[in-house]
Amino acid sequence: MEKFIIIKDCTKDELKTILNDWLVMDVEGFKSKLVFEIAEIKPNVFILKIDKSIDDTDFFYLVNYFAYPIDFTKTFEVAGYATATKHKTLQNKKIYVFLNEQDTEYDNVWVTTEDNVTYKFDFGGKFKKMNYENEYKALDISNLSIIYEQITINKNELLEEQKRKEDEKSKRNLEKRFKIISTILFVVIPSVFLMNKFFPYFQNEMLMYSFAAALTLWFIEDYKNFYDIKRTLICVLLSLLSFCFYVKIQNTFITTLATIPLSTIIVMLFAIKIFKEKLDYIEKKLDKLFFLLVMVLSVLISVFVFTPILKLLK
Repeated sequence: MEKFIIIKDCTKDELKTILNDWLVMDVEGFKSKLVFEIAEIKPNVFILKIDKSIDDTDFFYLVNYFAYPIDFTKTFEVAGYATATKHKTLQNKKIYVFLNEQDTEYDNVWVTTEDNVTYKFDFGGKFKKMNYENEYKALDISNLSIIYEQITINKNELLEEQKRKEDEKSKRNLEKRFKIISTILFVVIPSVFLMNKFFPYFQNEMLMYSFAAALTLWFIEDYKNFYDIKRTLICVLLSLLSFCFYVKIQNTFITTLATIPLSTIIVMLFAIKIFKEKLDYIEKKLDKLFFLLVMVLSVLISVFVFTPILKLLK
């Protein structure tokens, strides 16, 4: 059964972008090759013929997404037309799918059947019969001379784009997180150090432990920061600032603990140098074991490298 969507106040490029973005969001659920057809039936009014493998539920999602596309500053007037085949409530009925402007939930579509009964379909998969007067609107394009442009979409290409978008989003989140955490630490570490120096009663060994532990955990969790030279240097500086707490302390255990953030940076830089792009795969594969291995190697470097050097310098 053919399915159509009418999109108003839209350009061809916008239509293609919105369609592609929606497909990328749920690419795993689609077949290896999809074929859509588009045509401009009036200025800035397009008709989209949907690939036949798209079922009714995905069709509803797509109508909604065209109305409220992510990463767009505008919304669109959208209507869908089909003969329902999937849901028992609508089965074999011609349907008109639309967005009710009075509905502020946004995560649903409204469906009027050919017998003028209206339902609300929410994205939890539920139909609700509505007391809403709405007349079924059939799609009449028989008198239009329509020349369709075929859009063939390959699933492998969608998967590649999905990965690229996920990587870009991950990088943006990493950069944002780095700015927030590093800014907080650059303020907190010197502040606590000064309070510790001028107010001896403020000394707190647990606070000292927490800085070393927090830096180490952060460095391992966000190891991708070390792909960037600038962020790596900032991490080194933060580690040195943290180490200032321990300069006058004679306790070997505490001194060793103080050097672990620096040791973690060394471990991560060597891992990136050796494994390169395979490191991400290794981290995902090992999961918690990856964290444990980095911790063990960091402690070993601190115990057998940094601690002896510091003893010689004292």
